Amino acid sequence: MDLLANLTEAYTVALYLREPGGRQLHAAAWHSMGRSFRSEDPVQMGEGLVGWVAKHNRPVDVDRYKQSSEATGLYHADEGIQAFVGMPVGDLGVLVVDTKNRQIFGEREKKIIRDFAVFMGQMVAQQETCAREALYGRILDLLYDVENAALSFSGRRELYDEILDAGRRFSGLSMGFLCLLHQGRKQFWVEAVQGPSVATLRGRSFPVTQGLVGWVLREARPLTHHRMRPGQGKSYLISPDEPLRGYNAFVGVPLLAWRRLMGVWAFAGQTERSIDEEEERALQLAGHRVAATLAHYRLASF
Repeated sequence: MDLLANLTEAYTVALYLREPGGRQLHAAAWHSMGRSFRSEDPVQMGEGLVGWVAKHNRPVDVDRYKQSSEATGLYHADEGIQAFVGMPVGDLGVLVVDTKNRQIFGEREKKIIRDFAVFMGQMVAQQETCAREALYGRILDLLYDVENAALSFSGRRELYDEILDAGRRFSGLSMGFLCLLHQGRKQFWVEAVQGPSVATLRGRSFPVTQGLVGWVLREARPLTHHRMRPGQGKSYLISPDEPLRGYNAFVGVPLLAWRRLMGVWAFAGQTERSIDEEEERALQLAGHRVAATLAHYRLASF
């Protein structure tokens, strides 16, 4: 970003990347001298010049820019932008460059911006390939660890510890919970826990109408949250009086054995961790193995 800014005498250079399957773009890298640059705010598809480039996958080249800088989608306030170029980065995002020093970008600068957009598209694609390969490795590790725990445990506490530890390593979250349904299916109890500040929850029962874990049990489908704010509304995991503070991320997955709901395994932590769909499916698949083990050894109510 700094190199491109120096070569083009830019006021702001920013690379926006699309959410996988989503309609928002987030600033992944930038160099800006603007005080009102929207580094933390997503840009919607079609919003401003940045969103237009992403939506139509076509470049935008605006000389003698007369509108407020806010219309670009880059700023919260007018910064006095004079010229603007937006280049699609394949179908992955948008590279934007603007300036206050002159009213036009020359052909040399525009070629540099186009070349950088191509290079960044290749770099992002390569990074995504590497990240996907790393994810598949983590998924295999999770499934192996859960399978190994199911085949070799000598006691239920050992089983619970090993499967929760495997889930925590996979999710990158510090707290793990194994919650099982009572026979009446209106309450659940916390069978096993791992992590800070959660030991007092073990063995306690709660109604399925409470918390995020209760939601997973009622709906029998996964739930993920990131950037949570505990203590506001219903943003609690299990109970309003739980002794947990400071968590930002949550993922909970139903434990289904032959379509029979047995409970939930869930993870939470302080990291603003976004769990993607493939990670969620991996936790579901591993959860099926956990549920089958619980059913086979009659470790849960039916």
